[in-house]
Amino acid sequence: MYEIIYEPEAEFALLEIVLFYVEKSGFEFGESINNRICEHIKRLEKMPFRSHESSLVPNTREFLIEKLPYKAFLKVEEANKKVFILNIIHTSRQFPS
Repeated sequence: MYEIIYEPEAEFALLEIVLFYVEKSGFEFGESINNRICEHIKRLEKMPFRSHESSLVPNTREFLIEKLPYKAFLKVEEANKKVFILNIIHTSRQFPS
């Protein structure tokens, strides 16, 4: 099994996502969004390569969050059995070319 490690940028992004939903629909809904994202990312513990190589960010992988408009950018450190969650972004976010 792989250890999931959230980098500070990913933790901050997750907090911003949750706060957006708390402000929009209340605490319980924000908490449910947090749980859904974290539980989905937790699946990478068993199968980190279910993510795909990113065409947007070199040397990273992308993992779509089911039924939510977000994806996680990550790196898999196979030798140490670690998955580093680098960031979580909205899928509509535009990247510079």
